Amino acid sequence: MGYLKKYILITLLAGISCFSSFSQGHRITVFLPDLPGKDIILSHRIGLKFFTDDTVRLQQDGHAIFSGDTLLPEGMYQIVFPDKKYIEFFLGPVQFFDLRTRIGALNDSLVFSGSKENSLFIRWQNEYAKIRNRSAAIQEKLKKGGLSADSAQLLNRDLRLLQAKGNQVWDEYSKALDGTLPGHFIKGLRPFKIPETLSSPKTQDEQYKQYLYIRSHFFDNVDFSDDRLIRTPLIETKLDQYFNQLVPPFPDSIISESRILIDKARSKPQLFQFVSQYLLNLYSDPKYMGTDAVYVWLAETVYLSGQAFWIDEANLQGIRARVAEMKPLLLGTPAPELAGLLRPDDSPVSLKLIPDRFLILYFWEPDCSHCKEVTPKLFKEYAELKSMGAEVIALNTRTDKDSWIKFIDENKLNWINAYSPTHYRDITERYQAWSTPRIFILDYNRKIIGKDISHDQIIPFLKQEIERERK
Repeated sequence: MGYLKKYILITLLAGISCFSSFSQGHRITVFLPDLPGKDIILSHRIGLKFFTDDTVRLQQDGHAIFSGDTLLPEGMYQIVFPDKKYIEFFLGPVQFFDLRTRIGALNDSLVFSGSKENSLFIRWQNEYAKIRNRSAAIQEKLKKGGLSADSAQLLNRDLRLLQAKGNQVWDEYSKALDGTLPGHFIKGLRPFKIPETLSSPKTQDEQYKQYLYIRSHFFDNVDFSDDRLIRTPLIETKLDQYFNQLVPPFPDSIISESRILIDKARSKPQLFQFVSQYLLNLYSDPKYMGTDAVYVWLAETVYLSGQAFWIDEANLQGIRARVAEMKPLLLGTPAPELAGLLRPDDSPVSLKLIPDRFLILYFWEPDCSHCKEVTPKLFKEYAELKSMGAEVIALNTRTDKDSWIKFIDENKLNWINAYSPTHYRDITERYQAWSTPRIFILDYNRKIIGKDISHDQIIPFLKQEIERERK
């Protein structure tokens, strides 16, 4: 379906407890005369992913039946055909109905018997798709330009009429499907109206006000009391948009918004599970410096506090171990001390005794191909770094002294070189420097203020930090 194309699939655990206690079962009869003898698949959604429920073969007359003694979880389903094309529909409390379609016009020819909700939903989908396609064609003409004033005026008029027609379609089907799962789904998809005073921002201040309005009203149309929506693309699509496009990539902002959404979902166990899992997965591999704090916060708030009823002890231990690794290295925390550091001449080195304003910890190894490339480049910036009040400690994560000293001598690396023949595992474990090179930046109090940036980002980062301290 078109509304999903630009969104990334995000891996979520599928262990949602979602089966109904009713026993009237399900029976979905499919008529597809184009593919006799071919297998078709019934799948259900969890967010943006599908999971197979059943496979049946079309008979020679083109019909097949998916049936069972129990109700299937209510949500959005798809029937997949051999060419990987598919149709989507909803299963609600009543799961006995027929559907008929044809290859080559799956949605346009799709007809339901015994399911008013799906009949209305497919009509909404087809009507709105026509409006959207016509609007896109007009917008493309306007974008290309080269039109006379009269032509542009007519096209803009047509565009406004289509927008009005689109709103009419939303209103009509939202009312017809009110209180149903398809109704909650299309209501959640509907773009909310921006006040006229914010609809066409001209200044930066107006743009910021529009952004704040969109951010604060983004979930207004989502019914958090209907946990069946986790078995549609709506919740995950909205979460993707919100956290990847609207929430600033700063730990405090993300944690604040995450707390609000988790609290919204908390009254519905399946929805609470879905939102919590989504956020934990999203921030398990942070895209922005410092957002690993979100993972630690969420793990401690939901998982390690005993609220994650869905997780087993083995996975919980994995999360606990990950937090133990990440928490000491969060921005703003004191840098872990390293014992037994020695220079090439075996004189001791202590992080605490280095007087410079900033301290750059550069973890590397002489046999690492990427380190061989980056280390000389970083050293070229050493003089400028020193002029900014920064010192570099290049920490060898291995114990082979000969190859280390050889590389130092060949590249004339006269910054502070150090290794730890007796505590070398501390270097990799305390700073999680299993992959090299890795960079940390410490302030005068030897707290971590930067990490995991490339060598050419260090000077701009320090300039920004110095400017921030001046304010």
